[in-house]
Amino acid sequence: MGKWSARVARAVAGLRLGKSGREHAGGRSVNPAAASHVVECGSATDIGLVRNSNQDAVVFMVPSDPAQRLRRGVLAVVADGMGGHNAGEVASGLAIETICRSYYATPGDDPRRALEVALREANDAVFRAAQADAALDGMGTTATALVLVGGSGWFAHVGDSRLYRCSAGQCVQLTQDQTLVAELVKNKLLSAEQARHHPARNVLVSSLGTQPDLRVVAERCAPLLSGDCFVLCSDGLWESVEPGDIAEIVTSRGVEEACRELVALALERDGHDNVSVVVLALRPAEPTPQAAAPRRVGEHGE
Repeated sequence: MGKWSARVARAVAGLRLGKSGREHAGGRSVNPAAASHVVECGSATDIGLVRNSNQDAVVFMVPSDPAQRLRRGVLAVVADGMGGHNAGEVASGLAIETICRSYYATPGDDPRRALEVALREANDAVFRAAQADAALDGMGTTATALVLVGGSGWFAHVGDSRLYRCSAGQCVQLTQDQTLVAELVKNKLLSAEQARHHPARNVLVSSLGTQPDLRVVAERCAPLLSGDCFVLCSDGLWESVEPGDIAEIVTSRGVEEACRELVALALERDGHDNVSVVVLALRPAEPTPQAAAPRRVGEHGE
């Protein structure tokens, strides 16, 4: 790793960065405010079959402090960096480091505000880093973040990494791609099928760190139910794995197995890009008087 990647990896527990470009992790959290379910988390990222570096970064955070877990819940983020040399890796890693630190440090009990503040601070951090180092000029990243706290879910989003919610065999995309092609489809200048193969389908109209100011509005999910699965992923996965395949895999496997299988399927079908995914599953709580101790996933699954 370069000096930026190493610093970022040390700074945030759960950060999936490694020299090999291939990492996976899992964890489990009891939700004290919603005893009817527990949250199981898994993640995987792969360099792919063509790229020389992995510019994706993924993380899920499960606070070990019960009070912090009650106040802020579980946080998951996927970021897909862009920029020459290793700048994309720096952008995605710095964004995730900042989002995680800011979200849990923001005072108050409003997860929506904390999530919005976290993404704005990440935008500022990436933009200032690019301004300070000519080698990083023009770098930026996508960022899709999800918080599960109590019986509620909140998400915020920049770029074209996606968030899906899967339940009862159905997979619903919660985020809207912030791309040129998505705008053309929205304005009925392209069909959805034309957009799938358009040469400009990856051109972003909004990204984190490329402009000094960023407008972010966090959205609330419908009430959480046991059996729900949430999937955050980079375009290296969703471009080749259909929503129906995602739903079938995440609702019938454990979270870690689901992550590995989704990445393997994306590599089998394409693999030209980095591939990253985080899966969070709401499972029925075990009928025991004492909840299982939560685990905070550390770097390289420690």
